[in-house]
Amino acid sequence: MPNVESYCLIKCKIYRAEDTDQESIWEKQGFRKGEIENRVKEAVMLRGEKLPNSYKLVVEATFEFPKNKAAQLGLVNRHGIITRVHYASPFKGSLQPGDVILQVNGTAVTFDDKTTVMGNVEDKTTSQHSKMKEPEKKPEKKEKPAPAPSGQSNTKDFKSVVSKIMASKTEAKITITVARLKNRVGTFKVPATIATSPGYMLDQAILYQYKYLKLGLNMQQVGPKVVVNYTTPDTVAHMSLNIGEAILAVDDVPVSTLEEVRQKILDGCNSNGWVRLIVEYPNTDIMKNFVRGQLATASKTTDRPNYYLGGDVKKYCDEGIEVLKTGKELDPIWKETEKPKDSDRKELEKKKSNRKANKKDSLVEFRKTTDEIGIPWEWNSKLFVVLPPLKTKETEMGTDNSQFKKQ
Repeated sequence: MPNVESYCLIKCKIYRAEDTDQESIWEKQGFRKGEIENRVKEAVMLRGEKLPNSYKLVVEATFEFPKNKAAQLGLVNRHGIITRVHYASPFKGSLQPGDVILQVNGTAVTFDDKTTVMGNVEDKTTSQHSKMKEPEKKPEKKEKPAPAPSGQSNTKDFKSVVSKIMASKTEAKITITVARLKNRVGTFKVPATIATSPGYMLDQAILYQYKYLKLGLNMQQVGPKVVVNYTTPDTVAHMSLNIGEAILAVDDVPVSTLEEVRQKILDGCNSNGWVRLIVEYPNTDIMKNFVRGQLATASKTTDRPNYYLGGDVKKYCDEGIEVLKTGKELDPIWKETEKPKDSDRKELEKKKSNRKANKKDSLVEFRKTTDEIGIPWEWNSKLFVVLPPLKTKETEMGTDNSQFKKQ
């Protein structure tokens, strides 16, 4: 039986490999043979070594509309790949970035594929940028739409299907079915050359080569380790890695330099379309602060990249250099405005006094209440620490504080 999890108005069913006797979890009832596999391969460049069945999931998330239907899905997708789930979305916690949308209320959906396919995966490190090999381009052929599964209508555009459901007076629920590739694996084999450091934990992360997403990974060399310094939102690295994690091995091969990590990731994606990373992260506040300090120090010592000047800046710089060479004076860039007349000055002063008298005309206002918002999932850092509670008069009354006793 699939796991069923509840999130307020959400019912989430997760189908795993151990829940079925079929060869692949993606051979699910309601889909034609190979339909889910083909849909995933349209989004992820899987090739070479076969992806283990334990890495594959199918998720069905159902949201029940409120009576007035004043709700939003809060999902951002690129060609059917969910790249962001808004913190206030009803699907927060059930759908995840990287999920490939398959169906909406049992109807297979399609997406606008007019944008350029980004088959390249780039890494953004302190070393030089490198690109992955693009797959051989075949001449485009106009293919007829595949017949829909039995009992289903023809595939329809995702936006039109969702809009129709939201506007319907009869449908009160929306169910989104997605295919998911695991980006974290709980059990894995650790190479004999890798040992756990005190205050750290080991984990295995999976990076997939999505056709429409960049890698977006920024790394720093911190001593003998390569540590994730930053991940760009809406990228592969942002889905799978966390700031503060050190990459110790790529596809079971230990690595210790930026160039090794970069090359191994490129080689793995070029051959298979996915790579396994063994990462190490601090699990105590002391070690988290220590890693944060190491990253701050490393970022100061590394060479800064070359930034290109804007066209107007270059123009003025060239003119300024020419002045230094020839001594010729140029017209100033900044021109002083004419002083206002007495009548205009009096009118401005009158408006200022009226604005001060009337608080409603103030350009800045402060809310009387505050809203508590949890830390967004997008802030994927392993370096968060627990801060001590703020001191108040009540908490300090128990201490020997003469200032409060006098009061």
